Amino acid sequence: MGGRHAIAKENEAGHKWQYGIGLVVIATILTGVFVLREKDAPAAASCSTTHDVSVAAAPEIEAVVEAAVERIGDDACATYTVEGQAPAIVSQSLAIGEAAPDLWIPDSSLWLARVTAQQPEGAAGPQVVAKSVATSPVVLALPKDGPGRPDTWLQAMSDPKFTNGDALATTTATVPLLAAQAEAAKGLTSAETVGATLVTLAQRQSVVPPKTNPAELLADVAKAGGSTVVTEQVFNAVPGSAEFVAVVPKTGSLILDYPLAAVSDNPGNARAAKALSAALGSADGVKALSEAGFRTPSGEPLPEGKGVGQFTPIALDNPELVYQTLRKWSVIALPAQTIAVIDVSGSMEAQAGDSTRMGLTIEAALTGLSLMPDSWSVGSWAFSHKLDGEQDWKKLAPIRKLGSVNGGVKHRDVVVQKTKDMATLVGGGTGLYDTVLAAWRTVQAQYDPKSINSVIILTDGKNEDSDSLSLSELLATIQRERDPARPVMVVAIGITKDADEDALNKIAKATGGQSYIAREASEISKVFVNALESRG
Repeated sequence: MGGRHAIAKENEAGHKWQYGIGLVVIATILTGVFVLREKDAPAAASCSTTHDVSVAAAPEIEAVVEAAVERIGDDACATYTVEGQAPAIVSQSLAIGEAAPDLWIPDSSLWLARVTAQQPEGAAGPQVVAKSVATSPVVLALPKDGPGRPDTWLQAMSDPKFTNGDALATTTATVPLLAAQAEAAKGLTSAETVGATLVTLAQRQSVVPPKTNPAELLADVAKAGGSTVVTEQVFNAVPGSAEFVAVVPKTGSLILDYPLAAVSDNPGNARAAKALSAALGSADGVKALSEAGFRTPSGEPLPEGKGVGQFTPIALDNPELVYQTLRKWSVIALPAQTIAVIDVSGSMEAQAGDSTRMGLTIEAALTGLSLMPDSWSVGSWAFSHKLDGEQDWKKLAPIRKLGSVNGGVKHRDVVVQKTKDMATLVGGGTGLYDTVLAAWRTVQAQYDPKSINSVIILTDGKNEDSDSLSLSELLATIQRERDPARPVMVVAIGITKDADEDALNKIAKATGGQSYIAREASEISKVFVNALESRG
């Protein structure tokens, strides 16, 4: 039993799943869960067998669950072991089938849906015993001398001093992302502005790893200044919250619902779960939850004016919106290693409005670079036909972290300058296929298992190198050399209708990537940013 040390244990365990949990988030699809019916539990009071039942509870509710277990009589026919575990750890344990508990009380039913999505087709997911044993809204912790309650979550996240925690590992830090997207879906804000804000937030968090421990998060933010996000329960329970005031944006907030579910095939689960649910819902259980800072399952405000009182609940009615938001965040927040490969063939000199295709492409690439955090490893290539001796490609900047410094120069500055200089290289035909293979092999050779590895290629034409691989040979080579355990995807961006859309789509598909077409030159920047945000 670990109630008094639960927060520390959560923090210590965090590094074990910092990257693995990103894969769990990417697979999130809010499907249904199975309800454990009351008739499944034996009605007899006598016990022919007593089962050992392990209970994993979100760390902040562990002590209340332990107290409830102690009040359960012999009719449960169970010996309970309660342990506080971060929902992300339990979710991953269930996904891989190791060290899984029998009963689980995560902080949100979103975790049950994530686990259900990981099950093989036809397999039963978590069996819900109680949809909620307690609730707690997610609140903003604002400095007492700050600007005051924001109108929207977008406004809150747009504050340069807002710190969000780890949205890949904690439900609390996920809420601002989901709430902001829900606001945009209702037309209260702009979806494009929300997307740009998420990228900016991910950039900031790439500099300093986000916290999963709420006490440490509040302490760090109190020192640095600014705002953050926690639950109402944590705000009332953690001493560090004295530096802040708890508020909910005018648009409302999401409520964590603390469901109770059976997640193993232990034959004692049905009776033990029913007894635990009853103990938590009893008068003593409700009193203990209230004293710990939790609301009842129906969400009534805390007594004596504690917490944020009444507010507007935000409902997530669109499962696809949740999935897309979490997927997008997992993509932009995880580290990346990529080569940006830009076409400098003669056709890139074609006029495009007040500029040229090359000018607009350089502008788009520089915009994309501005969105890439210093933790990303980025290289820069240009290509046409025999641009560097017999090679169609020319390596302008090696793959290095944008924030690294070599010879007194920051790598970001090197990539920016090399990108600007590409205008001086324009000329010749398009050597697409050999260039794609060379760049793909280069990233594969430097594969980083902790990053999303990719090649981003921008071109306005089709392969014009008669001495190069054919498209079928390129695809066959990729198929032969690709390693599913070390994926390197190609993100292909075609510039205007002159680009070989069919070839780019086949290349991207062969590597597990995606292709995009900017039909008009004026769309290049927008398409590039969209491709960057959705890579993988």
